[in-house]
Amino acid sequence: MLISVFLLTMLTGSFLRSVLSENRDENRIKALEDKVLQLQKLVTDQRPFNDVQGIPRDCSEIYWNGTRQDGVYIVSPDGSCPFPVYCEMSSGGWTVIQKRVNGIVNFYRPWTDYVQGFGNVSSEHWLGLDRIHRLTSHGAEIYFDMDTWEGGKRFAHYKVFTVHEAATAYRMNVDAFGYQGSINELFSYHNNFKFSTFDRDNDANAGNCCDALNGGGWWYNNCAKLGMVNGVYGKRGVGGIGYQDSAGANVPIKNVTVKIRPMNGTCGHVY
Repeated sequence: MLISVFLLTMLTGSFLRSVLSENRDENRIKALEDKVLQLQKLVTDQRPFNDVQGIPRDCSEIYWNGTRQDGVYIVSPDGSCPFPVYCEMSSGGWTVIQKRVNGIVNFYRPWTDYVQGFGNVSSEHWLGLDRIHRLTSHGAEIYFDMDTWEGGKRFAHYKVFTVHEAATAYRMNVDAFGYQGSINELFSYHNNFKFSTFDRDNDANAGNCCDALNGGGWWYNNCAKLGMVNGVYGKRGVGGIGYQDSAGANVPIKNVTVKIRPMNGTCGHVY
């Protein structure tokens, strides 16, 4: 901003000297000086820009610029308010929005915590609804990476995922078209639902899914399905981390990582 004022002053000063040498009309010079003062005032009165220059939008952008090292990076999806995220570069530039590994972080939390985020992005954490919205507002893929208690691997991969703004209570949309996974397609059951916590019930259940399942916040429909990734760590029954099988039985999960990246083809990115 100071550089802009300095350049403006230098240029206009040079112009005034040129005019002065050609025309000694003092009234005309005075009028030009007044204009310069007005312009300078407009420049100096401007509020500072909120744009963050040089900060990547997400892990995918860092990946496509050549970085392949997993770790914590700073991103800014929309050019403002940068924040740290954990990037899985080794698997293609995914931005982690949730991770459960050892139960060190309590996920049974109120609405404000789920909006702001909690935990440590390099370990167990929930990134925060506001940040997830900013990362997915133009569409994203979402991937659930799960480990069973028996040492097996499970996954669910959706090609279209969006979390809307706060005014919608962070309503979520997911499309089952093109679904890939080692479990039944379940997440679309939660499509178009608002986020719910124990202190802000937006689900379709007559009660409160968070309380009924002893779990954390989620885009609950009528509870369950693929809706317990924020459940109680270590609990193998209903209310613990898990999902439902085709018969409606609870399948307990030991660890889970949820990650996102721009939709295939977005901004020229092709996976």
